[in-house]
Amino acid sequence: MSKNKNTPEEHLQDVDRVLEDVREHLERTDELSEVYELRALQLLLEVTKALHSQRDPHKLFTLILESLLSFAEAERAFLLLTDGGETPRFKMGRTSQGHYLTPQDCVISHSAVEEALRKQQPFVLVDAQTDAKFSTRASIMDLELRTVIVVPLRYEEHVLGLLYADSTRPLTRYGQRYLNVLHALGEQVAVALHNLGKFDTHPGEQEH
Repeated sequence: MSKNKNTPEEHLQDVDRVLEDVREHLERTDELSEVYELRALQLLLEVTKALHSQRDPHKLFTLILESLLSFAEAERAFLLLTDGGETPRFKMGRTSQGHYLTPQDCVISHSAVEEALRKQQPFVLVDAQTDAKFSTRASIMDLELRTVIVVPLRYEEHVLGLLYADSTRPLTRYGQRYLNVLHALGEQVAVALHNLGKFDTHPGEQEH
């Protein structure tokens, strides 16, 4: 006899239960490797929940950017869209302090964006200031960036946009699992972009 599949509501309840368990474990543990694994799981669970439950694109992408900020320990995060062109443009930005950013704030490492688009894979600069190729780039020097993360949002053969995050602090942990999490995040967000089509993120709203 085949088992009954969970309804969407039951699936979300399951996600909520696992998320609550992850948050409780994060509060109790000081082991860095365990904290890293739990944060990665928390990121993907929160995005999965949002994709299934949130119908407001503005709130959805706010949560996605905040989840990326937390996971990457970054200071700024942006959603950039290509709209069929080669040059990504600003759609939304968020800081770790909970403020929205404007298009004028979107001063980023274009060389890192170009690298991610060229490879069509998540690209991470662990410490840009010590990287021979990037340390002398104007944006890296002017913004005093250490960490830069760029995640292409690829749906089928098309790159719909990018998630971008940066920080003036270097990454404390990095490895293949980190890239795997970013890749999984990019896949989920790309599907959301494809399903939404054109959408408004209320660019005039600057405070949460």
